[in-house]
Amino acid sequence: KSTCGQYFIPEGIKILDPNLFVQSYAELGLKDGYRRFEEQLLGLLSHDEDFAVEVNIVNKVHLQMLQDIKALYPENKIEMIFFYTDNMYICQARSKAKKNSSCDSDPDKITRSYIHTMPLVKRHLNLFSSVKGVDISENHIVPETVFKYQDNALGIEVSTSLPVWAQ
Repeated sequence: KSTCGQYFIPEGIKILDPNLFVQSYAELGLKDGYRRFEEQLLGLLSHDEDFAVEVNIVNKVHLQMLQDIKALYPENKIEMIFFYTDNMYICQARSKAKKNSSCDSDPDKITRSYIHTMPLVKRHLNLFSSVKGVDISENHIVPETVFKYQDNALGIEVSTSLPVWAQ
């Protein structure tokens, strides 16, 4: 997520956040923030540049974007850094802290998202060249990589202590 994602992205790689585009444009009274995000994304894709995008896979627009990128640019690699926790209350607390922003902090929606995220990742694993699972539990000061998936590998590389969400 935006709070620690930059530590997992190589230096110099541009990070796009579609929600931030929408929020920034809305603050200026403009409604075309997502379109501007898409323009930036297409520009990076057409110039064959490496970049990162913050997505929420339970967001249908974000999932469709990943599917479109894979369909239009099948030779490109999509590498996912998947931040997750065994504690749904961490997600709810983060959302509550963002209450004044444009983020949706509805507790029922947060709960549904929490429940459906891992099944969606598993269902759409074919979209990704690699997936790195990062545990963001509150007892980890530094987020810990707990599993790695590579599309050409025979299996999933797992750390010694796998959290419940990654099993």
